[in-house]
Amino acid sequence: MRRGRQRGQAAVELCFVLPVCLMLFMGVYTAGSFISDMNVAGQATRAGSRLGAEIGNYGYGSSNPLTATCMGASTTNPCAVDQDIVTTVATVAKGLQNITSIDEIDIYDPCAVSGSCTSASSVCSDAGNIAGKYQTGDPVDVYKLVSGAWTLQNPGPNNYTLNLRTQQHPNELAVGVRILYHFQASAPINFFNAQASNYAVMCLAPTEAGS
Repeated sequence: MRRGRQRGQAAVELCFVLPVCLMLFMGVYTAGSFISDMNVAGQATRAGSRLGAEIGNYGYGSSNPLTATCMGASTTNPCAVDQDIVTTVATVAKGLQNITSIDEIDIYDPCAVSGSCTSASSVCSDAGNIAGKYQTGDPVDVYKLVSGAWTLQNPGPNNYTLNLRTQQHPNELAVGVRILYHFQASAPINFFNAQASNYAVMCLAPTEAGS
């Protein structure tokens, strides 16, 4: 009789302990998945901002600036530069495993609102005065996926145009890139399902080609 009671007690204890153990396991697994995707998103934004810093402003202000078909008559239109940056970010972001969507890719001036990043004081020499995170008021090009193509969503006066991307050594300016995506927990833990973001800021001397 006592043995039967012990078995019954063990079964009741198992009913209480097993769900807790399963929740802990699923929580650890989901947290690991989230961290893994954050790492991939960080790689994507770093690759995009590095490319943006290397490309610079397409030679705007020089005697022979580069042009592209999408620029039209405007020498400040950053469309060609942005296309390269967005393609790079989106390509690396394909490694995101636990998402429902990539909602937005932003290319922005991280010095407009915070810091004193100007042609006379770049983020490279004044890094302590800039947070780097996108803030309302920063010139920004917002790209969203429309019919399978990354499309500029906010054409207007607050765009991050080429004349704002001065690249004159040693006063190269910073380029910020941000990605927004929806994380989807593989385990049934709904509070992990949320929009996440990652950003990176780079400041490098533009590359030069030629003999």
